[in-house]
Parts: sequence; C-alpha cells; structure tokens
Amino acid sequence: MYPIDIPAIERQARELRAAEIQRMNGLFAERTHLLTRLAANTAAAGAHAISEMLRPLFSWDPQASSGLLPAGFAPAVRRLNDAARTLFSWNPQDRRF
Repeated sequence: MYPIDIPAIERQARELRAAEIQRMNGLFAERTHLLTRLAANTAAAGAHAISEMLRPLFSWDPQASSGLLPAGFAPAVRRLNDAARTLFSWNPQDRRF
C-alpha cells in the first residue's frame, strides 16, 4: 500500500482552486468588458438620436425666412418681438421711439 501524501493533495487542491478562480476572473472581466462596450454603444446611439431630434431647433436661420411674412404682419411681429425682449431682458428699455 502506498502512503497518502496529504501535503501533495492539499497543494494540488490549492493549485486547482487558484486555476478555477483565475478562470472565473477571466470570464467576469470578459463579460464586464462586453457589457460596458454594449452600454457605451447604446448610450452613444441614444445621444446621436437625441442630437438628431434637437438639431432642427438649433439650426434655424432667421435670415433665410425674413421675406416669408406678408407685409401686413411685419409690424405686429415687430411689436411681439419687442414685447418678448422687454419681458426677458435684464435691463428692459422703452422700445417706443
């Protein structure tokens, strides 16, 4: 009968345990990397979609559409514009001159 080498069995068990922990850490790191990349791509796609929705709000050019109003509406639009500027200006001035 062969003697049981308990220290060798314990050493082999520790090596197997360490190898299994390394394997699980590798799987965890790989999955974390994939999920992070997926979340980043999803966030980038969402930001791009929101930017495309907001782009028309910030690309309006008032100079391009200055002649589209009929002549009768111009004074009313000017008065409304002056009233809005008076309401939202820090130092409102009398625009009647």
